[in-house]
Amino acid sequence: MKKVCVWVIAVAILALAYRAAPHPGGLDKQGCHAGSKPYHCHGTDRRGGGSEGHLHTNQAQKENTPQSEDSYNEHFCDKVGGEKDVRHSYRYPTGKSFVRIDCETSDTVYEGGLDKRSSLDSLQQAVFFAVVTGKRPAVVIYDTDGKIGRFEYRIKAACEKVGVMFVRFRK
Repeated sequence: MKKVCVWVIAVAILALAYRAAPHPGGLDKQGCHAGSKPYHCHGTDRRGGGSEGHLHTNQAQKENTPQSEDSYNEHFCDKVGGEKDVRHSYRYPTGKSFVRIDCETSDTVYEGGLDKRSSLDSLQQAVFFAVVTGKRPAVVIYDTDGKIGRFEYRIKAACEKVGVMFVRFRK
């Protein structure tokens, strides 16, 4: 029994050391990379945990440069005459919480995202914002590279399938 406990502790320590160790792979312009691990990003967290608790932004995004999602949200929302970063409270069976909507007009709630993997949950967010507000949902994907890549394609196809407005926006 003592050998089993020592073995379990040793494995746990090695697992923690491996998880904390730096990993190889170059970063894209958002400070993110893929490799043997799932696509993930490094830097300061933009929204207190990101969509999966590990989505982070790089310094350029934090400073609201032209490539940041916040910068695109601001520019898009100004174009459609909406209100930026609107907070709405909601209740669920065991408590209450809130959401922040990237852009809201009198009849539409927009969830904005860069043309990256991190935006794959945009459709769910837009639909939930519609549930909370009673408004029409829309997904806005910010085209940073001038092409429709695999993530934009997936999001657009899903939006079309369920009848949610999809907007491809380029500054």
